[in-house]
Amino acid sequence: MRVKKKSELDINNKEIDKKERKSINFKALMNMDLGDLKIKCLKNLKKINKLSTPEKKRKVIAFDIGSTTIKIVDGMYYKNDLTIDKYITVQTPKGAVIDGEIKKEQKLYDKLNKVLKENNIKARDAICTTNSTLIINREILIPKVEKEEMDTVIRYEIQQYLPINLEDYILQETILGEEQINEVKKLNVRVIAYPEKIARGYYNILSKLNLKPYALDVNYNAVNKFINFTDINNEYEYNSEDSVAFIDMGASFIDVNIYKNGQLDFTRIIKAGGNDIDEILVQMNDVKDYEVESYKIENINLQQELDPLNIHVRDMIDDWIEKIEKIIQFYKNKNMGNEVNKIIIFGGTSKLNGIDEYMTSKLGIKTRRRKGLSKITFKSNDDGEPVDDFINVIGSVIRL
Repeated sequence: MRVKKKSELDINNKEIDKKERKSINFKALMNMDLGDLKIKCLKNLKKINKLSTPEKKRKVIAFDIGSTTIKIVDGMYYKNDLTIDKYITVQTPKGAVIDGEIKKEQKLYDKLNKVLKENNIKARDAICTTNSTLIINREILIPKVEKEEMDTVIRYEIQQYLPINLEDYILQETILGEEQINEVKKLNVRVIAYPEKIARGYYNILSKLNLKPYALDVNYNAVNKFINFTDINNEYEYNSEDSVAFIDMGASFIDVNIYKNGQLDFTRIIKAGGNDIDEILVQMNDVKDYEVESYKIENINLQQELDPLNIHVRDMIDDWIEKIEKIIQFYKNKNMGNEVNKIIIFGGTSKLNGIDEYMTSKLGIKTRRRKGLSKITFKSNDDGEPVDDFINVIGSVIRL
């Protein structure tokens, strides 16, 4: 019997991988609604079980798995009523998740499995929400065609815009409106291209935890649902037609999402975050890792007289604000002069003393930190966690 060479084995393995991927067919398993990826449950990665209708009373466990921290909520959304039983924060194992992609599955599994047992979480239907620079979000104009032709036309058009292999992505399209250009009817379409390898990673980790993968969400869509559910425009006396920027100031990334008329209008990611400030504190003041969060809150104040430490932090914040300003200006130019009327910040770095006032003075746009969550029933808040950190994961629990 002839022994196959390594190169031949590699080719065969790739072919098997390709066949397995086609047998799962994530495009068929996922159906995004306004950016939602609804994963229909699988059995042994082959059998597709029917996904119950969204109206069913369903308790869920939802995860927002970041590179530094994992936010978990246990709750239910039913008939426009949102109840959160538990909300938990744990540290992400180092290097387990990078830019939204699971890199060390076993370490992540061990951490999540321990947390679920310690907190006696019984929900079996699971949701993950995430964001990544690898997720592509674009608006394109396509000829107005019949519904059955949409997918083919969109795939052709998106390939002209982006040099990617479409076989590696799951495409979601949302029709934003219709335009007439030179007497030709066109559709304005938002296309989300979600990397299949990231989707597969989350599916696998949930299955390994003996959870039923119910939905995979995207953070800017989860925030969109949160905004509409809490009616935040009325709460802050904003006109719903205003363009409002929600800025998630996370550990590794700053997500700038602009919403108008209750819908996502623009999104960009800045590769910077609270971890950069943590490094300054460790280097300059020898702050221990476990002390860094509380140290930032107690010792940094951008509005007070600046000592050397505050100066270094302020310089970094200035760099972020400059990037945010460029994104807002790009949005303004792209949308024929549309102004961003308000900014709402949330996430870990938004807790820095004076950052909202400082951003207001630098950008000339009223900036407020999101504090507290309205219209949501919390059965327990004994953990003392700042619940505004959970906007992404709470938004993902809301099913449309």
